[in-house]
Amino acid sequence: MPQSSLIRQGALSTVGVAVQGLARFGYSILIARFVGADSLALVNTLISLSIILSLLWPTAAGNAAGTFLARALRNRRSPRYVLRLLWISNAIAAVVIGTIAAITASTLAGAQPTETVAVIALTFAWSAYILTRGIRMGLGEVGSAAVWDAISAAASLGLLALVILAGQTALLLWPLTLGYALFALSAVPSMRRKRPDLTPDTATSPGDVWHLIAWNSVGLVASNGLIQFSMVFAFASSSPEEAGMFAAAIALATPASMLAQAVSQVLIPRYAHWLEDDPAHARGHHLRIMAAMTAVLLVAFGAVAALAPWLVPFLYGPGYEDAVPLLRLLLLGVFLFSIGLIASSFLITSWRTLAATISSAIGLVLGVAAMVGTSASLGGAVAAAVGVIVGTAASALLASIWSFRTPPDAPARLKPWTPAAGEEAEDLR
Repeated sequence: MPQSSLIRQGALSTVGVAVQGLARFGYSILIARFVGADSLALVNTLISLSIILSLLWPTAAGNAAGTFLARALRNRRSPRYVLRLLWISNAIAAVVIGTIAAITASTLAGAQPTETVAVIALTFAWSAYILTRGIRMGLGEVGSAAVWDAISAAASLGLLALVILAGQTALLLWPLTLGYALFALSAVPSMRRKRPDLTPDTATSPGDVWHLIAWNSVGLVASNGLIQFSMVFAFASSSPEEAGMFAAAIALATPASMLAQAVSQVLIPRYAHWLEDDPAHARGHHLRIMAAMTAVLLVAFGAVAALAPWLVPFLYGPGYEDAVPLLRLLLLGVFLFSIGLIASSFLITSWRTLAATISSAIGLVLGVAAMVGTSASLGGAVAAAVGVIVGTAASALLASIWSFRTPPDAPARLKPWTPAAGEEAEDLR
């Protein structure tokens, strides 16, 4: 794919994820302004719980979709086999995830039965969203994904406004759930589309797909899970007011990472193409991307940190000034997380998922240890932010160092398709 095409797809993906991030942020603002800090803390904690549970399989399945579907199409193989493997594995995972969601929400977060049902539904909807978004990236449908991101985000905010106006605070999670479900349903036609011009996929085995998902799931729980766990930790170890301040801060810090997440989803299939052509050349591309993303993210995060004293009261209204120092701490942690995310994307696409997993696992252990070790002296909310910084710094450093090494060649069964005599290879773009 030409560099201009990569930039265009990256921009489209960034727009789509940015819209979703802004919608999530708007969700927090509406609840903070019109319902209250206590409700904001509870809702954000339950959302974080849903995201943590989706990391156990569906999010990694979305990454695997981007990798294996891109390789299948590049080598003129049908994507239907990979799609079937992905959905079978996710159906099995849904049973386990739903059970954990029900138990955890009703105990840890103290949710009522109606809220427990809402958490289960949100977990399923978010899991379907993140999986189908990865599928769209692998199929090259970046533009369609951006459009449906906007539609589903608008639907979520509109429904939330109606819920708040009706005073039905027990339904605060459902608008977000329905928005994610809408995006997932919109991807069904493209997944069912027949492609008679492509040959059956005989090179990819279930073990290839499930091995990548399993190891990447461990890495995602360790990396993304740390930030989401910090909200749960702050909720469990702080007063309702402090937890509300932390919820406001993390809601403002998290959208800043959407740029790296959007670019990462586009880079996964692009890295797969580059690695099949020339692993050493792909490493050069990765080095340039890391340098460019670091510069862009420094500007973005620095601007938000500088504007924090004005931005927080402007967005949330009076009474949320204590969220400013927490926001600045979390911005540093999310910046480091974003750098590690780009490095890990290259690692998992270049058959080094174990290295990405180890990096994230070390970061998770150090981050949680920092939270627990400092909570008595700093308080639960500040300790949660410090733990995020410690954990993401460790994982980003390790992942970046490993990613700068020249990747190995692909396994023989994943080598590119070679045209038979008399046939012409077509570069699928």
